[in-house]
Amino acid sequence: MRERGLPSLNSARAERRRAVVLGRVKMPNVPTHFWLWTLVGLSAFAIIYWRLAQGQIESARSKVMAKQRAMAVALGPRLYPFRDRVEGWVRELAAPFPGDFVAPGLDLQKLREGPSVYLRLRLVSSKDAKGIRKAAQSSLRDGFTSCLFISSGRATVTEGPACRTAGDCESGKLCNEWNVCTDPVQPYNLRLAYRTLRVLSSEWTDEVHEATSELGLSAYERDLDNVAKRDVPVTIEVLQRSKYFTLVLDEDPEGGIPPVPKDVPPENAGTPEERLQSLPHHARVGIWDLGTGEPLLRLRTEASGELVAVGKQAALDRETQAAQRRQANNCALALEVRNKIEAAPPAN
Repeated sequence: MRERGLPSLNSARAERRRAVVLGRVKMPNVPTHFWLWTLVGLSAFAIIYWRLAQGQIESARSKVMAKQRAMAVALGPRLYPFRDRVEGWVRELAAPFPGDFVAPGLDLQKLREGPSVYLRLRLVSSKDAKGIRKAAQSSLRDGFTSCLFISSGRATVTEGPACRTAGDCESGKLCNEWNVCTDPVQPYNLRLAYRTLRVLSSEWTDEVHEATSELGLSAYERDLDNVAKRDVPVTIEVLQRSKYFTLVLDEDPEGGIPPVPKDVPPENAGTPEERLQSLPHHARVGIWDLGTGEPLLRLRTEASGELVAVGKQAALDRETQAAQRRQANNCALALEVRNKIEAAPPAN
């Protein structure tokens, strides 16, 4: 192969490479103060950049917190008293049970037509305000509400445009507990009201203070704006026109809720509340008049229903069978409430 370039230059270049590799040639030294000043400059730049970034983050955090304080001032007097009264009734029903009670003259038809608000919790989660607010996130409309109340609005609450927040829905609609955009339906699930109050809670405030980026704070600001524009108007309207509050407290069976079988995938196991409702168990039901604050019904009975198959039935998987048992138990509980009211003496 023909060598490129002058042979003398190529030979000198090769010799220099060998000298460098063997350590016979020293690279020129860079003065120490050069590296020192370079380090000082980079450190100063990093500090200035960090301070500017932190200033922007704190400014964004202050903006979000100012919006939250304004919302608390405007909405607190309208929502906090209702929440505190409801939580007082929850603790009252969770206390040692004093016995069944039905107000004389309670009109079952008016109760069924509402409008009403509804909350369902486990008894073990109903001892204090913190437990109630956390457990309220699992409250669902179920077979109990279907068999006791005459629903308004859509025939089903599981069909409609999918949503994650109220901002995904049209004006006047809410993102319900099934993550579907619907009109408010009877009875109104208080889980949605607690979702509205979440942005005014100390836990939400702590999350905002822990946010470390402008992007994260922007997400909290959008959350606050969506709640203020969509959830709050619907929540206040429904709570103001509701006449009754219905509460169900499920008691754990003796020995607790059985563990999930090992062959059931976690995503198919259901929540502890759903697994409890699929078992025969005792439950407490309380109903109050929201106008007067007077109790209308207090009942403790067994939630245990029996499914009777009609015709030839296809083989069902374990998850479907559990859902059927859950709905049968819940509907049986609602029928006990209806029978108790119908058997009550009339008003004097």
